[in-house]
Amino acid sequence: MSELANSTSSTTAFKWHLLAGASAVALSAAFSSIASASDDGNPTVWIELGVQLDRLTNGEDPYSPPFVPAMLENPFTPPDQVQKTPRYAFGQEGRLTLRPEDSTWNFSAALRFGRSNRSAKVHDENTFHTYAELIRSVPALGKYLVDPYPITHQVAGGTVSQKHESYLILDFTAGKDVGLGLFGSHGSSELNLGVRFAQFTSRSKTRIDALPNIGISYKYITALGSLPAYIKLPSSNWNIYLGKMDAKRSFSGVGPSLSWDGNAALFGNSETSEVTFDWGLSGALLFGRQKAAIHHTTIAHHISRFNSGGTIPTLYPAKIHNTARSRSVMVPNVGGFAGMSLRFPNAKVSLGYRIDAFFGAMDGGIDTRKTYDRDFYGPFATISVGL
Repeated sequence: MSELANSTSSTTAFKWHLLAGASAVALSAAFSSIASASDDGNPTVWIELGVQLDRLTNGEDPYSPPFVPAMLENPFTPPDQVQKTPRYAFGQEGRLTLRPEDSTWNFSAALRFGRSNRSAKVHDENTFHTYAELIRSVPALGKYLVDPYPITHQVAGGTVSQKHESYLILDFTAGKDVGLGLFGSHGSSELNLGVRFAQFTSRSKTRIDALPNIGISYKYITALGSLPAYIKLPSSNWNIYLGKMDAKRSFSGVGPSLSWDGNAALFGNSETSEVTFDWGLSGALLFGRQKAAIHHTTIAHHISRFNSGGTIPTLYPAKIHNTARSRSVMVPNVGGFAGMSLRFPNAKVSLGYRIDAFFGAMDGGIDTRKTYDRDFYGPFATISVGL
């Protein structure tokens, strides 16, 4: 056990040393280049700020306690429909880029952060009607009556779900304009090598209540005063169910990244203003830890109109499950973007569409591990200023 702990600690330390080392080397090299560069008026520092609206693919197993099939015998809303994960996340991003003068190199640090929330609540009710037999027999009085006995009751079911998601992506890169002879003086092509850190967190809470069906029970009376009798008195009985789940999930990983960014001029003049078509492809391999902590409880009570006070009898004892999983994983990441920019000598405004996919990043299972991808895709807008 201690060897496993030491191994985990060493792996974590190595990842943070890699991240810190790469960023320190990139920034120190950049500042050294800027300090020795000549002043020809071109910006050497670029600050970029932006926003994005991400469509999320962030699945996880829905909570479905054992009584849900009985609940769905009624025309109630299925609990898994209420537990859908958030569809969109609103995020911000920022980038600091250092471009030494008279150099084809650049060094940058970038951050993307976003979060999403979803709350849903559904309560369904249905009126239950049935008839039972009411039998009254008193032989000494010559009475024997059988009558229909109407029973009306409300059956109900409800689900409450809350989900919170967040993500953080950090990139430290060093890039070089490789040109490749594709665009001449009307575009650029850069290869970037760096380190990417990604962290995803998820929290979900679900509560399911159900009174799904009504049963008929009878009370028998064998005497009426001093006279022998047979009275069969019907009444209703039912089961009440409650299920609750609280789940926390996360992934944190760091690893090498490689990207290719390019642009080509569509029209305009680079010395005044121009419009360019931009694109990029990226890939990374993240080494990190995947965690899931799940707690869920199921309780059931049996109730009859013949119950006479005291504690409500349980249908079965409370079923409590606690699960905590932690696993070292390797997560491939691929992405890309396409867009357009309006460029000035000291500023740039960009609009585009971006995709980022992290394969098998999250443990979305409940009692057993089950991996799900974390994908982000949607429009973004940025504005850059050169200093």
